[in-house]
Amino acid sequence: MRSRLIKRFEALVCTGSPGLYRVVTFFAVQHIYSLAELGHVASNLSIAQMAGFFTAIGWATLIMVRLPGALDRRTAVDTFYPLAGMALVTTLAVTSASIALALSGLIRFDAWGLIPLLLGWTAYQVARHYFVAQRRYRTAVAFDMALMASSGWLLWLCQRHGLSPSCALASAFGITAAGMLTTIGMPSRGASLKTFDVKGLQFGLTNFLSGGISLVFVPLATFMCGASFAGMLSLLASVTAVGMLLPRAISMAQLPELAKRRKAGRQLDDTLRDMRRSINWSNGVVLMVNVALVVGLTLWHVRGGNERAAVMAAGLLLAIQCAVGMMGIVGSSVMMAFEKGADTAKINVAATGAFALVCAPCVWYGGPVGFMLVLLAAIAVAGFRNWLVCAKAADVHRLYASPGAQAELADAHSATTTQRASQ
Repeated sequence: MRSRLIKRFEALVCTGSPGLYRVVTFFAVQHIYSLAELGHVASNLSIAQMAGFFTAIGWATLIMVRLPGALDRRTAVDTFYPLAGMALVTTLAVTSASIALALSGLIRFDAWGLIPLLLGWTAYQVARHYFVAQRRYRTAVAFDMALMASSGWLLWLCQRHGLSPSCALASAFGITAAGMLTTIGMPSRGASLKTFDVKGLQFGLTNFLSGGISLVFVPLATFMCGASFAGMLSLLASVTAVGMLLPRAISMAQLPELAKRRKAGRQLDDTLRDMRRSINWSNGVVLMVNVALVVGLTLWHVRGGNERAAVMAAGLLLAIQCAVGMMGIVGSSVMMAFEKGADTAKINVAATGAFALVCAPCVWYGGPVGFMLVLLAAIAVAGFRNWLVCAKAADVHRLYASPGAQAELADAHSATTTQRASQ
């Protein structure tokens, strides 16, 4: 029991350390460079991370699903590198498109600051998820701490030599990723990229669409309610987002076990029951904490009157939206374990389209009332999306648990085990 709690705590720290890196690094950029440079590098990093859904996050999901089924370290390494190769192919394609777009002059952006960040961040995320999939959380956190230290040192060094903070952070990502790959080791000669698996792109699209709704809240608040309202909302959004780390950490800790059991043809009921109970409990606690934080921060920062009431109402709706969004995480984990990214992507496309249709008249109405309607629409769409995902996941699990499917999986697993033993 104690070791299980320690493992969950390590998973929580591992999940939260990238968020801590962002806070620490942004403070360092502001201190070493300036607030204007911070805005510039934050914009570059945000765009890089949006592109990273397709260059890193989708492939990281496949790494999380496939590596736990490896029988030994050599098999895990040989499973990892073809997926890393697919991430490299996608990254080169996005990089080429970015260079072409920059040279065409159609859209103005800092391509030479964005591209190094995209390359470094992608390499770091892909390599990091090898250790997360193997449940080597302490190793992943150790590299995260090394990334923070190297980022601070390189920011100081680049500032003294007139280089941009984007260059410093990209170099820190690249150096840390190189250290991770060295620790992972080289693959066998037979491990090579033979075919391109589009499931990585499907999972990337799934994550991009599921996270896209929350990305539009602050820009819409600026357009509909003004900069002051949007600034306070962004503060509340960053605070409430921290609470989402706990349910995600529980899911991240259980996903490798779920994928391992599915690979071996074992029943998943106990694992899913424990995951659902833990996530529901943590989600309820996080919601109560977020409500208290929203009320406290609003009373502290916003003067009385209609603005305070509007900000508090928006913050509470934002906290509810975060909680509702986490209610479908068990279903999403099942879909990831069974590599059903295409089905989830279709659901997310439909949910995003529904949100856009409902959101349009709310934006046209404008003002705080219109923005509250946008948040209510987001809550409704998130609930509808979770219902669709959970229903689909239940169908997938029901088919897997049927007697005929279990017999076929048992025979296949027995044949694979016998073949490996003879080799």
